[in-house]
Amino acid sequence: MEMQLNKIVYLIIFLVLFSCKKAQENISINTISKTIELNKEWQGDQLISDLNFVNSIGPTCKLNSSFFGRTDKQIKDDNLKCALSKIKFNYEKLNSLNSKIFIGNINPTTKIFIKVTKPDNTENADIYNQTTLFIEANKKITDSVVIYHSINFSEALTVKERNYFIDNDNIYLLDVAEDESGTSVERWSQNKINSLGKIVLIKQKIFSVKNSEKIIRTEDDSWKGTYHFEASNRDGVKTIFDITINSLEDILVNVTEEGVKNKYPNIKAEKVDTDKIKISYNPSSDDMGLIFIEKSDNEYYISGNPIYFINPGNNEMPLQKTNTKPF
Repeated sequence: MEMQLNKIVYLIIFLVLFSCKKAQENISINTISKTIELNKEWQGDQLISDLNFVNSIGPTCKLNSSFFGRTDKQIKDDNLKCALSKIKFNYEKLNSLNSKIFIGNINPTTKIFIKVTKPDNTENADIYNQTTLFIEANKKITDSVVIYHSINFSEALTVKERNYFIDNDNIYLLDVAEDESGTSVERWSQNKINSLGKIVLIKQKIFSVKNSEKIIRTEDDSWKGTYHFEASNRDGVKTIFDITINSLEDILVNVTEEGVKNKYPNIKAEKVDTDKIKISYNPSSDDMGLIFIEKSDNEYYISGNPIYFINPGNNEMPLQKTNTKPF
């Protein structure tokens, strides 16, 4: 009887401890989720991230009649026809910011905030409003970018605006200009906050107003191609890396070690800076599944612990690149 009672007591203690542990886990999970959640009130409009939407602005916002002499109905119809009317976020509220606004945490050590800043040059502008996003990593400002401005040149009858959308570590920027002919897009870009708290350009589209031709320039293009590296260690065992980069979002890594070939498709790279990318092709191997590719002029180099393991004392080795596409 006493033994059975002891079992019941142990069971109750176990259940209490288990419940406490689950409660702590739930609190921890909720706390983390709340930490990385962005302030939706100041994220901007999601349409800014949609390149199809951006492409529709020029055709739908171009005026078919003279800017002057339009009736109230014509003005209303033109505004409704313009794709920009679909944007619901009120960017003008940024003009009245009187303190910095915390947007959220990108990771446990990196946070972002916005505040009104003073532009460098307002010589020809009648009205100029500007807001800048700042990145703070380990309590130090590591980078910043102007995410909003509204410039009014009344003499030239031109208004220029920059609007934005923040999605986790992605920052989308849209520059438009409005004049007597309507509203046109000047530039769109997608930028990313990397692990060092720096803003790097992922891709952009520049619109030529002069001849209405659209020019796409993607920074990813400079990385496109196939890369080959092979070396033998002191025991004569050869390791081969064959890397195909279609874009920084689509990478294939083939690794041959001791005659055994392993394939790692659909890998995404992270930009360390303008001339260096990080590729984690096998997260289960920790640092042994992580390599870096760096470019210097027309030369490319591969580094990382797998390379150091092959050639101790030399963590950076030349990398052969083919199928280079012009940028």
